[in-house]
Amino acid sequence: MSHATSSGTSLLDRLLTPADLAARLGVSERTLARWRETGSGPTFIRTGGRSPRYSPDDVDEWLLNQRRTSTAEER
Repeated sequence: MSHATSSGTSLLDRLLTPADLAARLGVSERTLARWRETGSGPTFIRTGGRSPRYSPDDVDEWLLNQRRTSTAEER
């Protein structure tokens, strides 16, 4: 069964590679790997192979959860 989005593109076609996401976030792929190890980054999907993939919707949700009103909240 194929799950298509409202634009007709399947989820699999929309998944981001670590290189794609690292470039978009301005972080290294190693940082993404560290976030996966600690569970502090966006959720990810393992697809058959070893390389994780990221759903743009999950990344958006994670980004929204990073909002802060002051630097004091980061402590």
